[in-house]
Amino acid sequence: MDFDSELKKVLKGGKVVIGEKRVKKGMLNGKIKMAILALNAPPDIRDEIKKYARLSNAKYYEYPESSKELGYKCGRPFPILVLGILDEGDSKILELGKNAS
Repeated sequence: MDFDSELKKVLKGGKVVIGEKRVKKGMLNGKIKMAILALNAPPDIRDEIKKYARLSNAKYYEYPESSKELGYKCGRPFPILVLGILDEGDSKILELGKNAS
């Protein structure tokens, strides 16, 4: 299963939120199913997102490329450091996520 193709399916038929604050808020409310972190996310943000994922029983995925590349893959003209999935649509992207422990 290819992450990029599954991400495209989510963007086409699912619901996502962009940004650290919105993802954290969604995790606190139990709405985020999975958080995606760019490779160049600072360690403090990475640790916080993993902590929130653990507390909300959400999954996370460490995207192997930079925030610029993640933004490009999402069709946005700006870098995306953190992306949250509210609804995966027809995608099986949640199977690629890790459980925070």
